[in-house]
Amino acid sequence: MSDSVEKSSDSPAPMESPGAAGLLNISLQERLDDESVIFNDSSLSEQLQAELQGLRLDDCLTDVVLSVQDEKFSCHRAVLAATSLYFRAMFCTDLRERYEQCVNIQGIDAEDMRMLLDYTYTSKVHISKDNVQKTLEAASLFQFPRVMEACACFLAKSLHPENCVGILRLADTHTLVALKARVQEYIVQNFGDVVKYDEMLELPLDVLVEMLRRDELAVNDEECVYEAVMRWVKVRHVERLPSLATVLSHVRLPLLEPCYFLEKVESDHMIRSCTEVFPLLQEARAYHLSGSEVISERTKPRLHQYQSEVFVIIGGCTKDEKFVSEVTCLDPLRRSRLEVSKLPGTDTESESEAKKWVEFACITFRNEVYLSGGKETQHDVWKYNASLNKWIQVEYLTTGRWRHKMAVAGGKVYVMGGFDGVQRLSSVEAYDPFHNSWSEAAPLLVAVSSFSAASYGNCIYVIGGGPNGKLATNSLQCFEAVMNKWTLKSPMPIEAKCTNAVTFRDSIYIVGGAMKALFSYSPDTDVWTLVTQLGGERASCGLSACCNKLFITGGRDDKNSVIATVLCWDPDKNTLTEECVLPRGVSHHGSVTLRKSYTHIRRIAATHTE
Repeated sequence: MSDSVEKSSDSPAPMESPGAAGLLNISLQERLDDESVIFNDSSLSEQLQAELQGLRLDDCLTDVVLSVQDEKFSCHRAVLAATSLYFRAMFCTDLRERYEQCVNIQGIDAEDMRMLLDYTYTSKVHISKDNVQKTLEAASLFQFPRVMEACACFLAKSLHPENCVGILRLADTHTLVALKARVQEYIVQNFGDVVKYDEMLELPLDVLVEMLRRDELAVNDEECVYEAVMRWVKVRHVERLPSLATVLSHVRLPLLEPCYFLEKVESDHMIRSCTEVFPLLQEARAYHLSGSEVISERTKPRLHQYQSEVFVIIGGCTKDEKFVSEVTCLDPLRRSRLEVSKLPGTDTESESEAKKWVEFACITFRNEVYLSGGKETQHDVWKYNASLNKWIQVEYLTTGRWRHKMAVAGGKVYVMGGFDGVQRLSSVEAYDPFHNSWSEAAPLLVAVSSFSAASYGNCIYVIGGGPNGKLATNSLQCFEAVMNKWTLKSPMPIEAKCTNAVTFRDSIYIVGGAMKALFSYSPDTDVWTLVTQLGGERASCGLSACCNKLFITGGRDDKNSVIATVLCWDPDKNTLTEECVLPRGVSHHGSVTLRKSYTHIRRIAATHTE
């Protein structure tokens, strides 16, 4: 090592001079050992770029001329190849351009080539709303990845409902994955504004479908989604008509207002001519007729529609057999809980006059909860209106009962079976909400109590139950509402009572009693299937279909202890998980699903807090 660099305590101090002062200000950044260091000159790259730019402008040491339109650009092959993948392939492989003095460049104008060369030699490029598309296209063609990233960043910050679809096409054309994802998310979050512009009509089918299926699609109502889809189809109806059923399958037709559905959807000549759409129309009709008894991905409100699909836990008994008067809404998507109006007749100041709802039945019909019977309220029937947060009494039952069930078919509410304090009942009553009256229907084939029931199509299925106080049955009784007739179907795998059932997608699910499992029954094939094991008993638990999942609430275990956990069955993931824990264990409660306006939920929650 030379003496001028070697450091020693005996060396004389260097002479003061401008050069020496400059050397003293240089940082020796990395020490290798006691006698050597690495000097990293961070300013050299900037100096090198500046010198290379000067050499290019002076046409000094250049070794290739790029001919673009009528202009010639003298350059250095090495600099171009180091910056652009396009030029690296041109000059570093055995192509003829490697040896040519003048290379003719196609596909770009002189102005854009000047811009790319200035970037190559200076690391700077001017991007504006007027030139970003041309800059991106040039950078993509000549494979300048950093310029492409800069253009993508500029476009991401320039998103507007009027231009976002065009930017999406650019991102897709130039394989800008991150920008494409960002634009798609922007369109989802601003869908209600984006559809006001004609650019939306240029969305590709796959992109449109991907957005329509999102719960997060930002629209105030589903009518906005339907109208956007129909505009998209009709603008190129010959080309897009074959895709009508596909796109409409992701529009939540059941959530359209019934009058709008009748006037705008069912009367549309294009829809009427498309037979593939008919099952979707039938699903919406059934939902409008029977409320939430129809459960599919199209019956779940979107998060931005100021609605929330919630499951409601109604009353029940605690571990010390105390009656619960509260009604609690659980919102799985927002992971929130609130108590709403108590059970009717329970908020009176006089305890002797307060009603005790025990072993009642409940069902959702046209987004209202119907409550009937009970050990101390045998003839009572009430309905809960979510918008008013109020219970309204309707016509009394003809036959008082408890340990019975309710179901909906053909636009009527049916009350079936149960116990009257003396015997198991086979009687069935049907409620007509238009006339507020009950009428007699065909009786059960097997008189049972503590059974489960669910609707599917125009049929009601009564599953299991107790024909007396000790035994349980595995019978499956099917009621055809149109024929007013009961028949027997394939019996359930286990004799069981104290169960609950719910219609979900194409099956009826049942849980509870001593089964220790969740079973499903397919009405279309008359076949039973074991869905999953629970690991223990959950007698008299609740079961609700909400947000495309099943929720099992409370119940009693094999030691007769009440359960406070809520289990969630996710059919898409095929998993059973513990969703949450209730404030207290509860059994013999009602559990139904409601679609509530989120503004009403906030108002109710505020009232409850006060």
